[in-house]
Amino acid sequence: MTPISNTALKQDELEIAAYLSNGQKPKKDFKQMSTEIPHLPVDYVESARRHMKDAQILMEAGRQANSGQLLGFSVECGLKALLVACGVPIDAEGSVTDKSKFKKHMPELNNRLIFSGHLIPDGRRSTHYQAMLPNVDKFSDWKVDHRYFRASALPLTSVPQWTLAAQEINEMLDQAMIDGVM
Repeated sequence: MTPISNTALKQDELEIAAYLSNGQKPKKDFKQMSTEIPHLPVDYVESARRHMKDAQILMEAGRQANSGQLLGFSVECGLKALLVACGVPIDAEGSVTDKSKFKKHMPELNNRLIFSGHLIPDGRRSTHYQAMLPNVDKFSDWKVDHRYFRASALPLTSVPQWTLAAQEINEMLDQAMIDGVM
């Protein structure tokens, strides 16, 4: 078996990323590429599920503050997985691009979905799945910067609502997978 050069592999990955992000056809057929379609480093679905599982473990251990932080990351990753499934451009790593206007943390990401949803290429699909998330707005008091806060300064009374929203996100991901969207 002939080794694959890093240059050829990188070019193939860039062409695949361009195809995934904006539908630009690669210069050669996927079958002719030097390798199978690579697994991109960013996997929002897997990350959403990992953060949710860890949040549950921390909650059971009485670590509510850190559990709440991971619930926010789970929801953020789930929303970004939905955006990618609806055609929002990604970079070569699989991350939502800056130019898409959706590379934000919660709760700003949810606000962008509400007020800039018209920028989502497949808005109809996005709206369908967002309808499964009635409690995502409960993250309005969640901040990525909470990781720096004292536990006594965190809105821990919101954790049950955050948990519900994160469960809805994971159920939405399940449905999208059943539907063949992800």
